[in-house]
Amino acid sequence: MGVVAVSQDQLLSLEGSVEEERSPAPSAGSNEVAEFLRDCPLVFGLDDEGLEQVASLCTIVTFHAREQVFAEGEVDSGLWILMSGRVRLYHSDPEGRQLVVGFPAPHTPLDLAALDGRPHTVGATALERCRVLLVPQAARVVIARRFPETIVNTMRQLSRDLRQRDISHAVLSFRSARGRICCTLVQLAEQYGIHQYKRVKINFRLTRQDLADRSGVTLETSIRVLSDLQRRGVVATRSKVIEILDQAELEEWSGCSECELDCTVFAKPTAADMPQVARPVPAGAPRRLVTSLR
Repeated sequence: MGVVAVSQDQLLSLEGSVEEERSPAPSAGSNEVAEFLRDCPLVFGLDDEGLEQVASLCTIVTFHAREQVFAEGEVDSGLWILMSGRVRLYHSDPEGRQLVVGFPAPHTPLDLAALDGRPHTVGATALERCRVLLVPQAARVVIARRFPETIVNTMRQLSRDLRQRDISHAVLSFRSARGRICCTLVQLAEQYGIHQYKRVKINFRLTRQDLADRSGVTLETSIRVLSDLQRRGVVATRSKVIEILDQAELEEWSGCSECELDCTVFAKPTAADMPQVARPVPAGAPRRLVTSLR
């Protein structure tokens, strides 16, 4: 898929189509997308009408298990946002070995770095049947012009992604194999954790190979460390779901007490995390109106 060049005519055409969508009732598919977008960090701050306008410019694409969403090095023409299912983001080498960058949660963009139109720096493959929202490149320009708050939201999400990558890189560089696996579990607990009394259930199905690839260790090491953690009563596994039984002990093994890395950036962002963006003040507006707008 190549990069779409956005001309002024295309922008006017897309903006005109948005205007036309204001009057008719949204379709069932558009309603579904608008409802989904309520929890998407990139469009926090938009009202119902704004969400419906954005939804009208998007397309839902379905991928089956082991189907590639996009390849590392591929130039794409749109932004992909996970709606449902599980996706693996990874780097790969010519021998087929993979280093997993992460398992994005629903409402999360898969590779914001590709917004500049350059090739993807990661690959994305569906681990099961997935539904992914595609925001075409030309539509992104229209959305940014019409809703400036989405620009700030995107910058903040890019910062979160960068911090996550930096932390993961530091862990791979300085932690032992056991420390890497424990840090991965701490990060996944932030991202997918459901707190149940003193336990934390990582609500994401992981194979031993997934854990190994995410932690940058061999499968044998992943099996050995996880079995040891189970034997010590630190974690338990059932149907590929890991439950942290002793978070303090896990954090001790991961070196959290001596670490200055903030793994809370792996948690799902909420609307409260995003700043309010002032609307542009109309030229020649009365002072009273300017004050109220600000």
